[in-house]
Amino acid sequence: MPKSTNRGCSGFLSLLLIAVGSFYVHCVFRAKKGQKLEWLRSTSQVFTTGHGTIEYAVRGQGKPLLYIHGGMGGFEQGLALAQMLALDDFQLITFSRPGYRRTDMAIGSSLLEQADAACKVLDHLGIRTVTVIALSAGGMTGLQFAQDHPDRCKALVLLSAHGPELARSRPSRFWLWLLDLMLASDFFVWMLMGIGMTVLARLMRVVNLQDSLSQIKVFFAGVFPASDWRIGTSNDVQQLIEQQTIELKNIQVPTLVIHGTHDVIVPPVVAEDNAAKMLHAQHISIGGGTHMMMATHHREISHLIRQFIAQQPPD
Repeated sequence: MPKSTNRGCSGFLSLLLIAVGSFYVHCVFRAKKGQKLEWLRSTSQVFTTGHGTIEYAVRGQGKPLLYIHGGMGGFEQGLALAQMLALDDFQLITFSRPGYRRTDMAIGSSLLEQADAACKVLDHLGIRTVTVIALSAGGMTGLQFAQDHPDRCKALVLLSAHGPELARSRPSRFWLWLLDLMLASDFFVWMLMGIGMTVLARLMRVVNLQDSLSQIKVFFAGVFPASDWRIGTSNDVQQLIEQQTIELKNIQVPTLVIHGTHDVIVPPVVAEDNAAKMLHAQHISIGGGTHMMMATHHREISHLIRQFIAQQPPD
């Protein structure tokens, strides 16, 4: 057989293998996406308001804690956080903010409306007052809630949280670039979560990775698919840039600001600014802590939160 014919056959077989392999990967990707969405939908509930649906989940009994999630996820982050910090003796209320999961964007894109959405969740559950735990991008909604609804917010805990200063402190270009990629492609996020979690954690400067990687994976379980949180996270960026409704000096509720010294996503200066401008805020730095300090320093953070809650006067 002529060499040219052999090369032609080899080229054809190579293309065939690539086509079959691509089709197989696509089928696996579609199946995994369907399974993840089914899991998310089966883990939460929704209720209807005049402007659309709000998704939420409630776990446990005891003093109520309202969790306000960060970007790239939804209500399930609260369930993961409760597991990380062993908060199972509290009643955890966690909801997806507008544009995330099954909470309609029509509920409200502004921070004012997101804080009102939190009140709607509490009203639906018949709960008057709560301690709020706000993480990362959820920090802005947490601050708005504490400012606008002090009668419903007993106390506020900010974990690796955004604040007004973040819009001026030039977040890392690398993380903004990575976020753009994640917003653009469910397939990219699937690949990243499947083979790149260790690399991603190292880029976040996570210490004791071997001990904390399993918890980090649980926390990020809802990152794929990105299409389920894309609208909400894009809105978070816009709200951070444009926000004019939070005045830190006007927030009167007791506040505990916990932030890692090695956070490369939300610079520690943001936590310092939050605490310095709030009248009743305590700032605690977690030495060596990153944006995922809840996984690597869970015992220390759990103790700090419990101590802080115990110091608050009873209803």
